[in-house]
Amino acid sequence: MKGYNKSFLTLFLATILLTFVSCEKVKQQVQETVAEDLIVTIMTSGRWIVDVFNVAAVDVKSEFTGYEFQFLKDGSVEAIKSTTTVKGTWKSDKTAMTIQASFPPGNSSLLRLNYTWNITKSGTSFVEARSEQNGAISTMRLNKK
Repeated sequence: MKGYNKSFLTLFLATILLTFVSCEKVKQQVQETVAEDLIVTIMTSGRWIVDVFNVAAVDVKSEFTGYEFQFLKDGSVEAIKSTTTVKGTWKSDKTAMTIQASFPPGNSSLLRLNYTWNITKSGTSFVEARSEQNGAISTMRLNKK
């Protein structure tokens, strides 16, 4: 009978431990989903303008004058300038804290965005990011319009 109680106790403790570990995993998955949803919600609510853009410490912000960027939930992004819209794609990685953009060839300014950007600082109305391209550090700040 004593051996039976020990086995039962061991099985009972193992069940509780597995339940706890399983709950922690579910909790983590929920937190990750909420974080991803928050990033998408912030990026897709409203248009963004370039406030700062430096390549190798050279200010090239003027290349983005007049552009507004609309990030969409389907993973597309629109670069809107006057009556012209250029469509590209975007994706975020909450774990790596990055945003990646891709615009088609034809516009050298928009091609500057075609990299993976490490988010260095962000809020609900701004994103600051950094990228290394061919050995040169680029920095940008997007502000919500």
